[in-house]
Amino acid sequence: MTENPGYAEPQAPSGDSDEPKSAGAPIYTAKVENLGGTSGEVRVEGGKTLATAPTSHTDQGSNPEQFLAMAWSTCLGETLKVVLAANGVEALSRVRVEVDLHGERSSGFYFVPRAYLSIDGVSSEDAEKFAARAHARCPISKLLKGQGTPSIEIEEYKNPDNFQLS
Repeated sequence: MTENPGYAEPQAPSGDSDEPKSAGAPIYTAKVENLGGTSGEVRVEGGKTLATAPTSHTDQGSNPEQFLAMAWSTCLGETLKVVLAANGVEALSRVRVEVDLHGERSSGFYFVPRAYLSIDGVSSEDAEKFAARAHARCPISKLLKGQGTPSIEIEEYKNPDNFQLS
């Protein structure tokens, strides 16, 4: 594989399955908070603060559709690298994601996400096989297919840095 300083090498799964054998303690926990919805910011604990903006003002920040597209394309892209490595394929791949926002009279809004995968030098049949394996394994794909375990909990309100909407 090509050397990519700062990038983790894909770890091929052991055994016959692409899936982990059992659930255990989290490998990593991302901690992010949003202040002000799409007219505020998103703060990554110990990392970046990103401006948020509604879909009508994307020049002022990023919106949930863009964040979802970034997350899924990154997760699916890394999972595809793992699947390729597990199958002994050394090839560059690309994942492009589009997320449409639709309105619904009765329940507000909903997303329609689509991913487009391409693998350099691999037949369409093999690319479809590897894409299906990556989609079946990717944590965000699972969540989008309703196979995740999202939950909502209530906590006491805190206003860090006396945040105000601008």
